[in-house]
Amino acid sequence: MNRKTNLLLAVALTVAAVAGRAGYAHAMMQTDTSAELRATGQVGEQANGYLGIVESAPSEIRARVNAVNIRRRAAYTELAGKRRVQIEEVAATMACELLATSVAPGQYYRLADGEWRQRQGNAPVRRPAYCI
Repeated sequence: MNRKTNLLLAVALTVAAVAGRAGYAHAMMQTDTSAELRATGQVGEQANGYLGIVESAPSEIRARVNAVNIRRRAAYTELAGKRRVQIEEVAATMACELLATSVAPGQYYRLADGEWRQRQGNAPVRRPAYCI
């Protein structure tokens, strides 16, 4: 395995261990707020580990998205410090998990190409090539 794959695997294992002990990752990523926002059809998960606005949204939705993203950034920063990796690497690893587990049928997601996609039925969400 190359260095990036090893690093992503280490971060994923750390996140899984932390989640198992304290529900930390679950609390950070699977909040009711995130699920509610995705369910509006105006918000989706992104390959960078953060929520994004699909087209346009009222200021209240934008404020809620910003609040979720601030919490995510803080958690990514903390984990990156513990693992001595870049925040972006933690965010990318979490994006792999979020894209695989959080996007329900009919909800939106965006990969690195910038195009919003809608999950169709039970088909799996396409994920970036770096996802393990």
